[in-house]
Amino acid sequence: MKRLILLLLTFVLGLGAGLLFYIRQELRTPGNPAQGLILEIPRGLGTREVVRLLEEKNVIRNRYAALIYIGYSGTRNRLQAGEYLFDRPQTIPEVVNKLATGAVYLHKFTVPEGLTLEGIAQKWQEQGFGKAEEFVAAAGGSVDHVRAFDAEATSVEGYLFPETYSFPSHTTADQVVDAMISRFRQMVDKLQQAIPSGSWPLKLRDAVILASLVESEAAHADERPVIASVYLNRLRRRILLQCDPTVIYALQQEHKYRGSLTLADLKFKSPYNTYMNVGLPPGPITNPGYASLLAALQPAITNYLFFVRTDAGRHTFSETLAAHNRAVAAYRKLLRPSPERVRRRGE
Repeated sequence: MKRLILLLLTFVLGLGAGLLFYIRQELRTPGNPAQGLILEIPRGLGTREVVRLLEEKNVIRNRYAALIYIGYSGTRNRLQAGEYLFDRPQTIPEVVNKLATGAVYLHKFTVPEGLTLEGIAQKWQEQGFGKAEEFVAAAGGSVDHVRAFDAEATSVEGYLFPETYSFPSHTTADQVVDAMISRFRQMVDKLQQAIPSGSWPLKLRDAVILASLVESEAAHADERPVIASVYLNRLRRRILLQCDPTVIYALQQEHKYRGSLTLADLKFKSPYNTYMNVGLPPGPITNPGYASLLAALQPAITNYLFFVRTDAGRHTFSETLAAHNRAVAAYRKLLRPSPERVRRRGE
């Protein structure tokens, strides 16, 4: 009898050791998901359903081993819903840890400098996050967030900081707008560290408006502070800014911009038209990046009052109208085809 019990005990211990060895091997064996698999774990799934889904997608090899590990590790109630990227084979502990920590896949939302609110909304739609109209509506409901630091704000225009963001799936337009405004406030803190606010040439709102003009005109980083200086020099002398992008913005708000400006457009009645109104426009016309904000607060020291665009997006700057007219004439001459060019085109 004792021998039988001993044999039975030996068998059980051997079976347990074999099972333990098997489970350990299964835990160490990575799955084989499809390359670049992004798997969504829906809300409301129980642990068994989650593990079954992982096995179906070959993220793990053995759901039973996974259930044992989840029970042993105490992660049963910690598995989180969301999208997860499995871009390489992973072991069961690695997969479970990813779900338990909520390391969800983040989608990139790229916003270039110089877009208007409507332009950003279009990017939101183009990049597959939702409808442009939803983004515009969310922005309209977030004006109070801007008024916390700009009491005169009537729109979030100018305060949606442009950069590449990372958001999990199902992020709402409201959440994104709030994130962009929060990022703008972080940039203001960075500006205050770079330039003490007591030495700023403009209050924050006016600096953002000026930065939006700079952003709309500058194509090269080294010209941003110079362009800012031109506008500041004209402001101090009460000279019309005559910034073409402000007219374009005014026309766009009324859905009247046709892709190029005419002389009649320069007389379009709008508070944003800086050919008709002295001073800065009543609000930003784009959402500027950090470089343009910095240029508005730390402009170059110049006597320039004019600039004209020339080759490769660069500008010629002038202190007098006569010099400016010569620069304009030189650029027009450069654009005019020479007789030799005309002859070659006709050949």
